[in-house]
Amino acid sequence: MTRIKKETTYLLEELKDYVPYLSLISDLLSADIYLYQPITDLSAVILIAEAHPKIVPPLSLRQEVGKLIFFEDDPNLFEVINTGKQKLVKNGIVIGGFPVEEEIYPIKKDNNLIGILKVQRNLLVHSEFPYNARSYKETSQWLIKNLIKFKLNWKGYNEPLTEGEGIMILDRDGIVLFANMSAVRLFRTLGEVGNIWGRKIKDSFFYKYIETYTETGIIRVYGEETYEEYNDETRSFYRRIFPLTKGDQNLWRVFYVIKETTELKQKERELKFKSVLIKEIHHRVKNNLQTIASLLRIQIRRLESESAKLALQESINRINSIAYVHESLSKFEEDRVDIVEVAEKLLNAFKQTYEHLPCKFNFYKNRKSVFLSSKKATSVSLIMNELLQNATKHGAYEDVETEINLHLYQENQDIIMIVENKVLKDKNVSFDISFTKGSLGFQLIQMLTEEIKGKIDIERKLDSLSVKIRFPKGEEDA
Repeated sequence: MTRIKKETTYLLEELKDYVPYLSLISDLLSADIYLYQPITDLSAVILIAEAHPKIVPPLSLRQEVGKLIFFEDDPNLFEVINTGKQKLVKNGIVIGGFPVEEEIYPIKKDNNLIGILKVQRNLLVHSEFPYNARSYKETSQWLIKNLIKFKLNWKGYNEPLTEGEGIMILDRDGIVLFANMSAVRLFRTLGEVGNIWGRKIKDSFFYKYIETYTETGIIRVYGEETYEEYNDETRSFYRRIFPLTKGDQNLWRVFYVIKETTELKQKERELKFKSVLIKEIHHRVKNNLQTIASLLRIQIRRLESESAKLALQESINRINSIAYVHESLSKFEEDRVDIVEVAEKLLNAFKQTYEHLPCKFNFYKNRKSVFLSSKKATSVSLIMNELLQNATKHGAYEDVETEINLHLYQENQDIIMIVENKVLKDKNVSFDISFTKGSLGFQLIQMLTEEIKGKIDIERKLDSLSVKIRFPKGEEDA
């Protein structure tokens, strides 16, 4: 087992620049490809990488990296290991009901065999137009040769192809030697009449690439988002060029890959507009709620009844707890609220409201941010407000130094919120929990805690009273 690990690591190190674009190569070859590492005594090989095409039906969808293959499992592999020569198997292989052509190539370094590349082609695909074209087969062969000889420098722009993406093969003069049906259809929408095979491509992106190569002599991958005006419509395309050499360092042919992104860009613009609109709505809702709170504060100053003032102040606090949720929502594109940020703002509001009392307000947390869905965050914010409100109403006195502590912790997938009243200097004050019976505030707490599937625990001590709410964060929360 140790020998396998050592050798496998060695081959992956040699191929580290190529493994990231095996999926792209699989799409360009329209074939399933596999990389094997022989173990030291050559009694078995281990599959270290594989890729399956997306633009044609793959022969397999199973991922079997790490699988050991012995001689009796695949004699053709071991024939290549023993001879050091590539092997083509055209008959007798059927996978998933499809006839398969198989090519096996030795990968060598310093004339020593270090790996095996297997290419499997679905003959139902490759025996039909356009994949049976001579130019496609020839170019595919040189792509494989460049790969196994470590001459394929395709860093950058090497993400896999998507369904419906156009593939062409062009020579240095821009003559179309191969084009799949997606490419043919796309260029027809750009004004090309008939089949583009054998014709010189009308494409400024390609000639810009050739001009750069002529000036610098550097062969490299290139990609770009381009825009074109056609029939009074701006259309966008993602174009990529993957160069190939043939036995020397000169540019021979290129794979030209193109897909239209007009609809995708339009959807992105629409989503961005909707996101900005939703954020603006949350911002306006927050402003409107704060305006209502300001009007209630003006009303408080005109009142003489202490009970009426207290009732309006409680309403203001509830309004603020909802406003802070909308303020947090206005900062994110997703439906998520940072409940830690909401808690800090809510506690600061209580500090300002009750600054005339000898009461300290403290906040303790174990996470910088905890994100909840807007629906759950609104309930949690209201619960937090009611707990703080009850704490100040029943546990803060003008002649006794006390503190109100808000704790907000995340433990695995649970959120724990604790509001604690504590006497700092003992004056024989005992906390009465009778406020929990029948008050509007506690009815709200009970109702909202049930809504978020939480649990309430009340702990009473000689000098303190704490109410703990534990609830699941939930899979829908970020």
